[in-house]
Amino acid sequence: MRKKWIGAVILSVVLLCLGGCAFSSPEELYAVPKAAEDYRNLQEQIDKVRSAGAEYAGPLFGTNTQPVQLMDLDEDGVQEAIAFFRATSAEDPDPLKIYIYHQTADGTYEVWNIIEGDAPAINSISYEDLDGKTGPSGHMDKELVVSWRLSDKIYRLEAFSITGPEVETLLPAVSYTDYVLWDMDKDNQKEIVMITLNTVDSVYQADYYDYQSGQMMLRSSAPLSGKITGLASNTKPLASYLYNNGIAEPAIFVTSNLITGIITDIFTWQKDKLVNITLNPSTGMSDDTFRLNTSISIQDINNDGYPEVPRPTALPTPDAVSSLDFWQVEWMQYDLKGNPTVVSTTYYNGEDGWYLAMPERWQGQVALSRLDNTSSGERGVLFYPYSAEPSEGNATPRPFLSIYKLTGPNRKTRANAEGRFVLLEEDDVIYAAEFHTDSGWDCGVDQEGLKALFHLI
Repeated sequence: MRKKWIGAVILSVVLLCLGGCAFSSPEELYAVPKAAEDYRNLQEQIDKVRSAGAEYAGPLFGTNTQPVQLMDLDEDGVQEAIAFFRATSAEDPDPLKIYIYHQTADGTYEVWNIIEGDAPAINSISYEDLDGKTGPSGHMDKELVVSWRLSDKIYRLEAFSITGPEVETLLPAVSYTDYVLWDMDKDNQKEIVMITLNTVDSVYQADYYDYQSGQMMLRSSAPLSGKITGLASNTKPLASYLYNNGIAEPAIFVTSNLITGIITDIFTWQKDKLVNITLNPSTGMSDDTFRLNTSISIQDINNDGYPEVPRPTALPTPDAVSSLDFWQVEWMQYDLKGNPTVVSTTYYNGEDGWYLAMPERWQGQVALSRLDNTSSGERGVLFYPYSAEPSEGNATPRPFLSIYKLTGPNRKTRANAEGRFVLLEEDDVIYAAEFHTDSGWDCGVDQEGLKALFHLI
């Protein structure tokens, strides 16, 4: 009996928070709330399923992973409860169950409908408007987009519309590698763009599904770059926009692995078809977006609302040897025709978590090295004047600038050592710098200018 009471309290906390609860003080946050009567009723309904031989089995990934979720699916102003279970009986052909509970006029919950799946787990679930239909409140209702996880690399996607006690399948199960929900054609409802990498049948493409005649129909496909070995593990397909003559155009950025690096394909919807705007038809590759460095991701480097694709090149060390430890990055912003524009050039230090916007006169004129003292919590990058032409004599090059990441209890003392000045200070890290006047090169930047060029990643 005690376990059932604790379960009701925990469920109530989850449901209340999902429903938009707010607390005014830490004391209230940690106080045990009294379970509302309708949530007690919901707990009873859930207990019936569990006592009949089921266990909680919430989605594994995404933003909606709770085993019990609240969502107003039909936009009538009353939230439905969506609960995820796995049947414990090995004889059940569809072990995964998604129960939709609807709240009746008297405040109690009843089973509205059940979605079943034959898979080991639910990978993810999303609630989006796919069909453009409105609920009683006049707002767009929400469909369920369910990813069934068959194995680590095999997934199936389905989409369901919940209309009262009826479940309508908008998208029958389709195998995929990854997918994006995005309004590509700007009709105010989401489409499904599925990325498929099928090495058995040599299918490497993006498929565009749109709502037509009561179904999510495959309307168009476009190829990915050839020779890819899989999607990049550290960069999910990104739904965003391109800047095109003052207009934001929806786009999807898909980054994939090659044997020698990574490459990004950019997809848009143009003239009723899906287009890979970066694909070179002669090579079958998005050559312009290829990069050897796999750790620098697409990001909005200049905070203008549009993502940029990095184009990194290795910087030299003072002994004129190109090093894969130091990277200058041109950040490329693409238009609807696939034409790139460089919006910023930076030295990018992913290891220490900062980057420096490179003044134009520095580009091609600097070399870098490291000077770290890990025992004292000091990591330094030294900037040297550099020329590709051999210099006369054997003079040892001298840095014109050092930038430090300082940690440890005496970081403030080290940040204010003679010649140094603070660039940025966080709770447990200080970033400091020092100009060296004996380098013989005027970099054209002072302390305030350097602070303006310095940014955290």
